[in-house]
Amino acid sequence: MSRAFLDKVSNICNIAYMNTSEETKFELAAKLFRVIGHPMRLAIIEALHERPWCVCELAQRLGLNKSVTSKHLSSLKSVGIIDMRREGTQVTCVLIMPCVLDMMHCVIKPPSIE
Repeated sequence: MSRAFLDKVSNICNIAYMNTSEETKFELAAKLFRVIGHPMRLAIIEALHERPWCVCELAQRLGLNKSVTSKHLSSLKSVGIIDMRREGTQVTCVLIMPCVLDMMHCVIKPPSIE
């Protein structure tokens, strides 16, 4: 990954913190990193990058029960990574902070140092 790409990802992520003090930014970032520190939540983020999923479909795809999946989704929503929209009796989850996935890929395949 190029430096320009990483700068772009950083700028996108910074939008979430625009009107906060420096200390609050760091607190928010630390909370976000704690939330994404669970492998199943990273799997959820990756699945939601493909398309929106209803909770029941996502649970089935991940091999989890619906209540465990809902708990993970609530954590992701609490830090603004996803949004959950009710459509009739179903709740559909949508990824709204895709830069988190870019950070994960940066760790899995770090950019080469030039």
